[in-house]
Amino acid sequence: MSKPTRIKLLFDRYLNNIITADELAELYQYLEDDRHQAEFDEAISNYFDATSHTDHLKSGEVGDLAWQKIAQHIDDTKPVKKLRLFSTLKFVAAAAAIVILLCTTFYIYQSSRTQDHSKTAVAHDIQPGTHRATLQAANGKVYQLAGSKEEIIAGEKAIRYKDGTVLETEAHVENFILSTPKGGQYRITLNDGTKVWLNAASSLSYPSQFTGKERRVVLQGEAYFEVAHNARKPFIVSTEAQEIRVLGTMFNVNAYENEGMTVTTLVNGRVQLNSQNVSKAAYLSPGEQSVLNQNTFRIKSVDASFYTAWKDGEFIFKATPLTAVLRQLERWYNLDIDYSGIPEDIQIHASIQRDKPLSAVLTALEKITNLKFDIKGRSMKLMK
Repeated sequence: MSKPTRIKLLFDRYLNNIITADELAELYQYLEDDRHQAEFDEAISNYFDATSHTDHLKSGEVGDLAWQKIAQHIDDTKPVKKLRLFSTLKFVAAAAAIVILLCTTFYIYQSSRTQDHSKTAVAHDIQPGTHRATLQAANGKVYQLAGSKEEIIAGEKAIRYKDGTVLETEAHVENFILSTPKGGQYRITLNDGTKVWLNAASSLSYPSQFTGKERRVVLQGEAYFEVAHNARKPFIVSTEAQEIRVLGTMFNVNAYENEGMTVTTLVNGRVQLNSQNVSKAAYLSPGEQSVLNQNTFRIKSVDASFYTAWKDGEFIFKATPLTAVLRQLERWYNLDIDYSGIPEDIQIHASIQRDKPLSAVLTALEKITNLKFDIKGRSMKLMK
């Protein structure tokens, strides 16, 4: 079989996610050899046959186009492709977008295969976060929640784990604070049936029962809400910078203090946003996102799944500044990162499974950004 035909075959198998590890390695070898560039150009040209205007796009737009098209083809159920990562600074053409994706995928496969054979590396690697949280009652009593349980349910008379195990009995209405540390996440079903996914380094203050004319909780950090509908009793999420008022809907709120903004992403339904610093309320429709920065609600249309994927075990970044990516990794892997010297102009497109060890993620980041990070214990900084 001639090389051009072989390359086309391997490329098609890659796009259809049926390529084997050995075939991926073979394709990578062809990719490294500049003599085969014309063959790859032809294969990629055919791949983008519906986008003849690509040559006229800006590099960032090419990156978006490549992301959208590649995402349609890649099925993350294959172990080799559990993590894919590429930088918009590298997107000088559609061909480059796919080439970088292939290179990084192969590099991560090689890295993970090496780690599998190195007990020392695995032993010293930093593992991802798990289900960990504490529950503090108003009387000061603190419960260390079982990681194997993953979720608590606030009933009328008691707080239980999802499997029915009683954690706390209640004789009256009481306030609780559910808190996750760095490297932790947890879920809770509130008394009204509302479900909340709490991300790392976050807290949710809530009453054991909602009395009065509203259902109010206080959030610090990030959480995803599936609010039980009740037209007579609005559900209000209060953060330091804003209040979200809903009757029943699904949305994500990112209100970490070190992000410098509050980001609200609506999946379905309708929400009302209010802030003491903004004179007029803002409203979101499904697929819209509000960014509250100082005294302005900035609303735009987004793919909401990118901002809620964390609750299903995945980071998805799209044109995300490297520093913002690192802040998320810092919370999930329980790191202390020194941001001195880290470039602000590098943007990352990435899909990362949250069950990956830190080494696999950093290997990919270093490969595509040409940066090196130094890790000592749980401290991380840019290597000079």
